[in-house]
Amino acid sequence: MRSLIRLFGVALPAVTTGAIVLVVFADVIARNFFQAPIPWAHDLAVVMMAVTVWFGLAGACMSDQMFGIATVVERSPPRLQMAAMVAADLLTILIAAAVVRAAYAQISTARFTTFLALGWPKWIIAAFIAAGMIMIIIVRLLDIVARLRGEKNFQ
Repeated sequence: MRSLIRLFGVALPAVTTGAIVLVVFADVIARNFFQAPIPWAHDLAVVMMAVTVWFGLAGACMSDQMFGIATVVERSPPRLQMAAMVAADLLTILIAAAVVRAAYAQISTARFTTFLALGWPKWIIAAFIAAGMIMIIIVRLLDIVARLRGEKNFQ
């Protein structure tokens, strides 16, 4: 499961970041040197940015790069750090679940709107948000189980 999340949470955002740079660069060149902007470049860049941010957040979560959480846990007394980590994981799961719920509501209300140039449904952005949050929930649940089993390196 972790390797699948690593693929979608680390590798895919890296690829989409490169693709965003290429698409925006091509659009800038086409617009400035040939006076022929690429009509779908902006919409595609927005979709790829959603993948990069929301899936990348899951990758950051898997690598324990959630700065605020790590700071609070590390500053807890040593005997309370396990409880602080589990509490932080549970809070993260609750927040991610609330975001999934909000994304679902957005999908329900935006199902008929589309990106003009691409023709793709705009709810796809909310679907990426929900998918990223579901990956975060899975990562945090796996971490809780690993911690409670006493595993030292569960990444």
